Amino acid sequence: MSKVYDISAKLTNEKPKIQIAENKIYEVDNRKNTILKMQQMLQKADIDDLDFLDEAIEMLLGEKAAKELAEMDLSIKNYQVIFVTIVAAIQEIEYEQAEGMFRKATDL
Repeated sequence: MSKVYDISAKLTNEKPKIQIAENKIYEVDNRKNTILKMQQMLQKADIDDLDFLDEAIEMLLGEKAAKELAEMDLSIKNYQVIFVTIVAAIQEIEYEQAEGMFRKATDL
């Protein structure tokens, strides 16, 4: 008889959350299909057109979160912090690790 590997306890549908401000906590959509769509969108994105950043945030945090962030009128640096945090949440790693990957990928 073959061995059965039970991984049911390792699988979860819980989504990570990020906190932007005191009352602003957003769930990150880390599902496979969403991440694949985001990656495809980023590969096709025009670096000079930052609309892709808003689209990616809407895809990963939802329409309500994207609208609230837009209303906050944040700097591009703050959007970078938010995006790196989203990447960290998706990959279930610490912020500093995601920031290091981002810096390496963008040669900053």
